[in-house]
Order: sequence, then C-alpha cells, then structure tokens
Amino acid sequence: MKKLKELFFWGIRLGMKITGFSEQFVLFLVMGGINTVFYYALYSLLIYAGLHYAAAVGIATVCGVLFNFQTFGRVVFKDFQMRLLGRFVGVYVIVYAANVAGLKILETAGLENKYIAGAVLVLPVALLGYVLNKTFVFNRSKAESENQPLAPDNRD
Repeated sequence: MKKLKELFFWGIRLGMKITGFSEQFVLFLVMGGINTVFYYALYSLLIYAGLHYAAAVGIATVCGVLFNFQTFGRVVFKDFQMRLLGRFVGVYVIVYAANVAGLKILETAGLENKYIAGAVLVLPVALLGYVLNKTFVFNRSKAESENQPLAPDNRD
C-alpha cells in the first residue's frame, strides 16, 4: 500500500510540473475524475432504468455527495471534519439545481439525449462544485494552508 501511495503522489507531482497547477487543483482533477466516473455511471444506470432525469440526477447527487465528501475532504482539501457536511450538502443542492437547469436548457435547445447532455455538463458542474467547496466549505485560512503541505515527498 505504501508503494501505491508513493506512486500516486509521484503522479500528482508530475502533473503539477507538467501543468503548472497547484497540488490542490491537480488532486481535485484526479479525485474529480474518480467522483465523476462514480456519479456518471450511477446517473446513466438510473436513466437506463427509466427514471426521469431530475430523479436520476437527485439520486446520483445524494450518493455522489457522500462519496465526494470523503475524497474531497480527505484527499483534496485535507480538512475532513463531519461539521463541514452541512455546508458540503448545501453546495451540492446548488450543484444539483445547476445540473438540472443545465439539462433542461440543453433539452430546450434540442439536445434531448440525456446521456450526452449529462456528459456535456460534467465539466462545468464539476468546476462549479470545486469553486463553491473551496469558497464555502473547505476554506481554511491561507496562512493555515501554507503551513501544511499537502503532499510532501516523504510519505508514510
């Protein structure tokens, strides 16, 4: 497990060098990718099962929130405290509303395929979630964040 963790953070550091992005943002992209696969697979399964898109988004969002709270809190923002769950849920209420509104807008614009419409919205909705989480949930002070490196070279 230690080797896997070392390999993971080696990849994160490589991603930082290649992109010039902060470690937190590279971790967000990686964890966001994992979260997105989880969410979109569940959303697609629910659409396939015949659920209305609003219900599919709702169920997938609730399940995704619980999964995302773990990955974002522990890995990306390094601030996993259960007291933050209420704000995290609040962010995802906004994300849910934006996602459903986006699906309705795309449907109105003529994109009726819910699989494609859901895929089109993945990135904008994920970025909205990142900004809202960084601003309202995991918003430790800058000095506090700078004193705690996220992924040092020597990991346990």
